[in-house]
Amino acid sequence: MPIKNDVRIGQRRMSRKAFIGMIVGFILLALFLVAFGFCNRDIKAARNRLAGIPSEVYSSMHSEIEYHLIGDGPVVLVSHGVTGDIDQGMFLANNFFGTNHRFLYISRFGYLKSSLPEDASARLQATAYKDLLDHLGIDQVFLYGNSAGGPSTMWFAIDYPERTKGLILHSSAGPGLNDEFPPNLLFKHNFPYWSAIKAAPNMILGFLLPDEIRSTMTDQEKSLIIKDVFMASLPITERTEGVIFDNGVSTPSVNDIPFEQIAAPTLILQAEDDPREKEAGHAIAERIPENDFIGLTGGHLLLRQDERIRAEIASFIEKYR
Repeated sequence: MPIKNDVRIGQRRMSRKAFIGMIVGFILLALFLVAFGFCNRDIKAARNRLAGIPSEVYSSMHSEIEYHLIGDGPVVLVSHGVTGDIDQGMFLANNFFGTNHRFLYISRFGYLKSSLPEDASARLQATAYKDLLDHLGIDQVFLYGNSAGGPSTMWFAIDYPERTKGLILHSSAGPGLNDEFPPNLLFKHNFPYWSAIKAAPNMILGFLLPDEIRSTMTDQEKSLIIKDVFMASLPITERTEGVIFDNGVSTPSVNDIPFEQIAAPTLILQAEDDPREKEAGHAIAERIPENDFIGLTGGHLLLRQDERIRAEIASFIEKYR
């Protein structure tokens, strides 16, 4: 009898554990479904926003190039950063340029409707820019390269000096800037990318800003960056090829660019309070013959420096237009 009682007690305990496990499983499934629903809502909103941009696609001999040309004045070719697109280019231009410009926004290799050639490189991207300018009948441009969008603008200035009025490098990738990037798997599926942003925003911010700078940020500043930089990159699956190309090929190749061959006047806007950025910015400035180096605070995103950046860019364009 005691043995039978022990068996019954054991069975009741196992049944209780199984029941609790089942309840926990249902809760986790419900949370997953709710999160997945919110993710799909945000992706749908992002796709609707992108659909509202009247972009066109030009089939060059190298790739399909998505672009949007708008405005009047000196032409500025906007080369966006990693996880970006035409939309990010428009955001940057709205923040840092006046209205008296003609902007040529481009989705770089592997982003949105722009294809990724088998032999893709930052230098080939510059050639694709030139092909697009020929197609549009534009003789000369100012080049604006932000972050990972910097290397292709540098190569354009080297290979097509007669087409380059000036080069603006804004927190551009530079020699010695060996950032640690999130694993490529994160960029291959929308839900993991979205979940990482929502569950670990401080970790995500850490890929752009060191602890010393993040510790000075307000909650509002963090929220705006999450919204304007990371959430604005949804759906990430339409940028996957471009992100992997940037992180694995284009950005690292900046170490091999012959900066001494850049003849165009160059404006360099780079952080002085982030060791990674400072080293890269000074390495570029020491090797480009004609440049104005503007050292700023605020890390890779140059936080709280919008007004100064606008003034420096406006002065540069007015001087060389």
